[in-house]
Amino acid sequence: MRDVGRYNASVLIGNWAEDRELQRTILKSLLAQKGTGSLKLDAYRSRVGACLTEVELTKVADDPFLHFGDVVQLVHVDTGCVLAGDPGDADLRPGEQACAATAAPDVRAPCCRNSLILLPYFPPKTATALEPPYMDNAVHYGQKVRLALHPGASGDPADSGGGPQPKVLFSKPVSTTHAAKYSRSQLVGFTARTDSFDCAWQVVTPDPAHRAASEGVEVAVGAPVLLLHCATQKPLCLEAARYPNDYGIELEVSARSAQVAGLKLAMEQMFSGVEKGFLPKGELSDNWWTFVGGSKVEELPAPGATAPAAAPFLEGLVSELAARPGALPLLERKLVTLETGAALLPAAEFKLVLRQVGSQLPEDGVAALLAKYAPAGRAPGTAIDSVAFRNDLRAAATAAGAR
Repeated sequence: MRDVGRYNASVLIGNWAEDRELQRTILKSLLAQKGTGSLKLDAYRSRVGACLTEVELTKVADDPFLHFGDVVQLVHVDTGCVLAGDPGDADLRPGEQACAATAAPDVRAPCCRNSLILLPYFPPKTATALEPPYMDNAVHYGQKVRLALHPGASGDPADSGGGPQPKVLFSKPVSTTHAAKYSRSQLVGFTARTDSFDCAWQVVTPDPAHRAASEGVEVAVGAPVLLLHCATQKPLCLEAARYPNDYGIELEVSARSAQVAGLKLAMEQMFSGVEKGFLPKGELSDNWWTFVGGSKVEELPAPGATAPAAAPFLEGLVSELAARPGALPLLERKLVTLETGAALLPAAEFKLVLRQVGSQLPEDGVAALLAKYAPAGRAPGTAIDSVAFRNDLRAAATAAGAR
């Protein structure tokens, strides 16, 4: 077909029949892809349609405060831009499970890509006196929280845990591998690594003089706040850089402190005898945000309600290991050896143990087991209750006649 273009009207012979057959083949392939929905345009429409599906902002309690499990929007105070995520704008580097976070300037109704679910942050160990535990589900000033993108943006059902595969807001310090795309400030986005400290944020008041007094007070819906990144102590900031994506021209977000140069109330301090000290300066309006909630009182379903059932995967694991002599006792010994004093086993070590004994359990099966045997007070998917899992494993092996 390389010499087809050389034929013209004066040529008596050619490959016109072959050209027509090639065009028919291309048309048949196009119709087949259209029938199965595998065209790139169809994938784009389904992805954009899922992200732009309208949702209703809800709250779990009929009071003016924020609660974990609320479906809210994070709105910039000055410009009215709404924090939004784009699962299609993903970081394609190996090991990165992140997507872009931007600020949508023209939002007419809440949709999946600009709605958030408030989640608590579970520390890897027991909270100390410097981090007091809160017994209620209200969000307090100074409390560590996580912001999960509405799972409907990825086509998943919504629950109080952020969906089967939650994507939470994160930030990383500026380095050679991580930086904001246009402003080159500290990177902010959404990631699937929900157990990282990069996903922990604090809600504080904009006035630094009131932050100590407001510690532990419930956060009201609509109050101006600063979203402070716990690992770097940098507040969420709205940049002036424009960020073009599939939804138009939006604004970039980063994590940095927007302050004016110079000291604050320097003359007042000099009058009182303070020569070199200075009062803490408050951030500018670029760092001011507010949570917008809905009026409907409704609780999202529990995370286990949307997760796949773990019983079939446990039975499949038993039948798989029963075919390998000595695999079941080896798995029990490894669980006893590696578990902590609280009978807990980290998720990464649990997956490694399953592969070491020869199990080929799929990732969704491992996730279902981690969700079912998640210990109390820990985030689902981060650890497993080794004692409960071993008891059910023995019961399933006895029922299957493998013991």
